[in-house]
Amino acid sequence: MKHRDMKLLNREKILGLLLNHSLLSRAELAQKAAVSPAVVSHIIRECLKEGIVCEDSEGVSRGGRKPILLSFVPDNKLVAGLVPGNTTEFAVSNLSGQLLYKEDIATKKYPTPSELAVFLKKILHEFLIRNHKSWSQLVSLGIGIPGIYDPELDLIHKMGKISSLFEWEGTKIREIFSREFLCPVLVFDKVVAMAFGEGILSSEDPNVNLVYLHLGRGVGAGLFLNGKIYRGSQGAAGEVGYMVCGPVDEKGPISLHDIPPLESEISLNSILKVFREKCPNSFPTYQRQSENDEVLILHKTFLKGDSQCEAILKPILEKAEGIAVNLVAVLNPDLLVLGGKVTEIFSEILQERIIQRLQRSVLFSPQVKTVTLGKNEEIMCTLFFAIDDYFRRLTGNNQGLTSAFLKRYSPQLWNQ
Repeated sequence: MKHRDMKLLNREKILGLLLNHSLLSRAELAQKAAVSPAVVSHIIRECLKEGIVCEDSEGVSRGGRKPILLSFVPDNKLVAGLVPGNTTEFAVSNLSGQLLYKEDIATKKYPTPSELAVFLKKILHEFLIRNHKSWSQLVSLGIGIPGIYDPELDLIHKMGKISSLFEWEGTKIREIFSREFLCPVLVFDKVVAMAFGEGILSSEDPNVNLVYLHLGRGVGAGLFLNGKIYRGSQGAAGEVGYMVCGPVDEKGPISLHDIPPLESEISLNSILKVFREKCPNSFPTYQRQSENDEVLILHKTFLKGDSQCEAILKPILEKAEGIAVNLVAVLNPDLLVLGGKVTEIFSEILQERIIQRLQRSVLFSPQVKTVTLGKNEEIMCTLFFAIDDYFRRLTGNNQGLTSAFLKRYSPQLWNQ
């Protein structure tokens, strides 16, 4: 092996150990990495200079001088995360996932990816100046899109049903944002990031088999199998809106520009449309309601036990149960996590119904839970994915390291 390759391999091993253990001495690093003390000293000297490792405290003496304990430094590097939607979320964190800055942006003000990238560069520059940080500290930008993205082609095949984002379809998002941001740019389906984040938050097993089922303005699933994200051949794995649940009404070939058949029946947009049509008396007649107001009215009507509301929801909840059963029957996960606005509204009944249906319908029923971080789930998991991207570049083969590192920090911190 070439000298340079060996040096990189040793650096990856040592950084991997520091990510996996809170405090280690140079001697312990040499022993665990099976390298000489001189190699450890040289690599640690470089890492100290970069600011990603620090001399933390003194260890226990074993007869000689007390060893200096080393730790990985999460505060000297930054990652940014972006989740476009009707309201676009943008955030910055350190490498422990501590949220340092968050901005909610009206997407219609910056409808094209190029316009948004220029604006985000401006507000990030202002954040860096205020906090005495530099652009060199930004090591990754994660973009979690509500759609189908092919990372090999850097191509968005399809965005969710969000009119202000239609101009994103067919664009090379990584290329566009890389013009404004000098750090590596990572683009992915946001549901994939949420599956990855829940893999960190919900299980102690780095090789967990987890399915994240998103029921919101769109429907989708993120697959985190044996501790790894599964995307499929064109990045379209988990597109459960195309599942067949019930009688088939063939309307010709499916186009990427069509709303998936099942999504058109059980998405939040469809539920609100039917609710407005069949329960008009639930809405005040004197003013136009925002979507958030309509959601609150729907939730309140549902909690009252309104018979018309229950009749509307019965087939929708049954279809959601069917999706869950099919995913579990095929993938046999350890854990099924439910998220999205529809889950949030009907969590009182949806989780219980899915558990009961699984117990009746599959051989091995997984644990079923709702998302860990609530309203912050999308942006925080996008930041986790960006952190993981940086750790992968630091350590080469990084499986489980991001999970072990982030588990040292409190989920309460992430949920503020």
